[in-house]
Amino acid sequence: MKFDIHAKVNATADKVWKAFADDFDGAYVWMASIPHSYGVENGPKFDGAESVGRVCEISPNPNGLRVSEKFLAYDKETKTCTVRIDFVNTPFIFPIDHNRLEFEVRAAGDSQSDMTFGFRSQLKPWAFFMWPIIRLAFGVFVGQIVEELKFFVENDVPHPRKIKAMNKSKPIASA
Repeated sequence: MKFDIHAKVNATADKVWKAFADDFDGAYVWMASIPHSYGVENGPKFDGAESVGRVCEISPNPNGLRVSEKFLAYDKETKTCTVRIDFVNTPFIFPIDHNRLEFEVRAAGDSQSDMTFGFRSQLKPWAFFMWPIIRLAFGVFVGQIVEELKFFVENDVPHPRKIKAMNKSKPIASA
């Protein structure tokens, strides 16, 4: 399953690259679906890279769903990178083996840039009959990530969806 999402961003390519790649370990700061993320040593460190990879915790359960991501390629000069995305602690019925993201950001004028997420999913063999549904769901999900990153770099604050997710996860104080 393959698709690309492009976005015009009212921020410099350097600012987009910093938020996505240089601050890779801190995805939880701007991505609504990630309550916590942290850096891990799960592969080679590329020249210019601040990170080797990260783990994104999806579930607060210690044995819950995690996403392990590592750079397969990283070029700070051209602002391109490739990230392998593996899912950890998934139920048997989870249809994705792994994902691959080709990220690119290019300058497009004064304080503007073009951002591309080239998304590829490797489905488990039994899941191919479900690919239209999976494609639709992942298209929406990745579209939200692109929207959240765009909002974050344009406004210097997280997207309202992230704010809502953060407020939802806060414990309610008792009186």
